[in-house]
Amino acid sequence: MLTRAAILAVASRHVEDHGFEAVSLRAVARELDVTAPALYDHVDSKSDLLALIAAEGFEEMVAQFRTVSATAATQRLRARALVYVAFAVEHPELFRLMFQYRPAEVAIELDNELPAATRALEINFADISEAIGKGELPDRDVVELSMMLWSAVHGVATVAMMVASAEHEKLAGDVIDAMLTGLRIG
Repeated sequence: MLTRAAILAVASRHVEDHGFEAVSLRAVARELDVTAPALYDHVDSKSDLLALIAAEGFEEMVAQFRTVSATAATQRLRARALVYVAFAVEHPELFRLMFQYRPAEVAIELDNELPAATRALEINFADISEAIGKGELPDRDVVELSMMLWSAVHGVATVAMMVASAEHEKLAGDVIDAMLTGLRIG
C-alpha cells in the first residue's frame, strides 16, 4: 500500500543523492512501482513534497538541538552551532533544500509552512534571552543577536559543505567563540 511516509522516504533519498532540483514525481513513482498520478493522493505537487522533506529536515535538526545538555546558555549556543554545522555536512543536499528552496507560490511564513524551523529559532532565542539575563551576552535585541550568530554559523556550515575537511567542527567552534567573545567585549 502506498503511503505518504514511503513517498517521503524515496523522495528524501533522491534529494540526498541528486539534489532537490533533480527530484521528480515520476522518478519517485517509478521507484515505488506506481504511476505518478497515484502520488497525488498523498502530496499536492512537487513543491508540496519538497516542503514536506524540508519540514522533516527541520524536525530532525530540532531533535538534535534538544539533545544538547550544556547548562550555561552560551555553552548551549556553541554546542548547537556545532550540531548545525555537523547536520549540514552530514546532509548537504537536505540542508540546501531546507534553506534555499522557496517556490514562488509559497510565501515564507515559517509559523505556517515550517513550524519546526520556527521551533529551531525559538530554541535559539531562548538561549540568547537566558544568556542576556545572566549577563553572558550584552543587553541587545534577541532577534538581532540571533541573526548575527546564525549568519556566522550558517556561513561556516556552507563552507564546510563545500570543502571536504575534518576541521569543520574546529572552525565552527572558533567562529562561535569569536562571536560570543566579541559580543561580550563590544
